[in-house]
Amino acid sequence: MDKLKVGILGLRRGLTHVRNFLAIEEAEVIGAADRFPACRERAEELMGESGGKVVPEYDDLLAMKPDAIVVASNGKQQVEHSCQAMEAGCHVLSEIPGADTEDELIRLRDAVERTGMTYMAGENSCFLDFLRYWRKWILEDRFGPISIAEAEYLHYLPATVCLPDGSRLTPSEAKAQGRTDCEPIWRADQPPIQYLTHDLGPLLEVLDDRCVSVTCRSAPWRCKEAPLRSDGQIALLHTAKGMLIKIMVTLNTRRPSEHRYRLFGTEGSAEWFSYEGFCRRLDRDREEKEGWERIDIGSAALDQDTSTGHGGTDLKLARHFTNAVLEGRPAPIDVYRGIEYALPGIIANRSAELGGVPLAIPDLRREPFTGTAFWETVGLPDEEPPAVAYTKP
Repeated sequence: MDKLKVGILGLRRGLTHVRNFLAIEEAEVIGAADRFPACRERAEELMGESGGKVVPEYDDLLAMKPDAIVVASNGKQQVEHSCQAMEAGCHVLSEIPGADTEDELIRLRDAVERTGMTYMAGENSCFLDFLRYWRKWILEDRFGPISIAEAEYLHYLPATVCLPDGSRLTPSEAKAQGRTDCEPIWRADQPPIQYLTHDLGPLLEVLDDRCVSVTCRSAPWRCKEAPLRSDGQIALLHTAKGMLIKIMVTLNTRRPSEHRYRLFGTEGSAEWFSYEGFCRRLDRDREEKEGWERIDIGSAALDQDTSTGHGGTDLKLARHFTNAVLEGRPAPIDVYRGIEYALPGIIANRSAELGGVPLAIPDLRREPFTGTAFWETVGLPDEEPPAVAYTKP
């Protein structure tokens, strides 16, 4: 196989995937599908004269016999669509969360094992560039033992109803327009903590760990634009190596969107907030009274294009998936690792529904977890930008 023939399902989020796979020389976008005409029109304009065909139905896309399908449909249908693709002989790159229930994750695992197709969880946040440095610093013992890690996903998403043409409105906008033809989107009633993979996935790779138990609590339900979901949830996860990971997800808080990540070691710490775009570090060779160092590492390396979606991480995702399939090797985030990103959020919401009781997180691997293979593919940096004293704005 000289080129990977790719089909893309779902042309809201999937439009970025169209753009990125068109940019990869080793891939060819042969088709895309979406039921909404406006989404298809945008894809047709983007694909231009590439030769790819845009169709309304998934079956039409599968009939083109692609080598791989990018599943960018809604989160409550991703397992169904992924399994359908693999049964049709296609490799799969799936958007996150990847599944809505534990039973779906078991079905997904079994389909991968039965068909032998490559499956990759499309967690783009794992490709944020600063994470490579964090992993390097941990291996160099720059922070001493890590005891605690934190991450936050802050993303205000009030447009929770969908019109027949696929456009979205807030409930207030729909009411003001007198619309009676709206339906809630799939994220309208999704428990926020079940969208934790952007936070948990990167930390699990940096720490080379997996979660074994969780307790979680829900905030009140006060946002009038998203009345079907809690305003946010906070989970406290315990890992196999004995670390604590705290994750907060809010989709109802009106504020600029951002990611926040923190590491707490006994000899030092590091943190990265996306709105700043640089890393703060205090390692074991720096006195506490000296304060933070600033290291200018962000979502992408300095020589990388950040215009390809989510700070350049979407293009990395597409490249690594393409290379894994063409080279016949496991994806950097395979189905088992994808399960370890998604299942803790599902169990966390169950804990919240029970008032925060601690719950065990089942291990759905066939063989015990022995360590991440993510960095074997992604690689660690040989050098790093110079550190300078952090100056408060």
